Amino acid sequence: MRKKIIGGLAILIIATLAWAGDVWKSKPPSQWTEKDVADILANSPWARANVSVFGANNTQGMTQASGSGGTAGSKTDMSKNAAGATPDTAGGTEKQDEAAAASASYSVYWWSSRTIRAASMRRAVLKGTKTQEDVDKTLANTPEDYMVLIQSVNMAIFQRRGEQAFEKSAWLQMKKSKEKVFPTKVDFLKAADGTTVNGVIFYFPKKSASGEPTIATDEKEIDFYLFVGGSKILTAFDPRKMTDNQGEDL
Repeated sequence: MRKKIIGGLAILIIATLAWAGDVWKSKPPSQWTEKDVADILANSPWARANVSVFGANNTQGMTQASGSGGTAGSKTDMSKNAAGATPDTAGGTEKQDEAAAASASYSVYWWSSRTIRAASMRRAVLKGTKTQEDVDKTLANTPEDYMVLIQSVNMAIFQRRGEQAFEKSAWLQMKKSKEKVFPTKVDFLKAADGTTVNGVIFYFPKKSASGEPTIATDEKEIDFYLFVGGSKILTAFDPRKMTDNQGEDL
């Protein structure tokens, strides 16, 4: 009997420690400290910090669903868009931007998550630029799309090429079904000056053209791909771990 009690207490302690380790479950956003916020934005299931790019890639043969978004269907050549080529692209600065993009590291966030958006806004509250009321209003709204945010210290290549150049160079791919989901739109986040790009948000539909969920409930891994110049960014998310105290948080 004593062994059973000790065993039961050990399990309870382990479970308690595991729960306490997830600050997004153990504390409301209004109580998060700067350290809590930093941990969420660096180490949580919705955050991928310091993602490196693959080397130069041959993008010939890559395909994209026709239209601006949705799962793959009829195919269109992506090679020019994936490379970010535009009619007004010139040498020199363009090549420097590509070199900088290839050597940069990126932070990738599942931005439609309540947890990630709350952490970002909580940081603003701690800095005195927003109020807790602002946070509550933002979190009360559930995004209509899945959103992925990418940031880097050097966003010059995005600034130069514009949003449209990246509409066909990113996608989500389901590990189990192998289905690809392409963005319906791309938005740039701007710095305080209103012109400098400091982030890019990709919007992915939650349902396919047939009305089926684009991310199945039993999906185990979601890969995010993005071609930047001649380089590829690839990282993965595990939807089974992307939960808060309200449940699924995608």
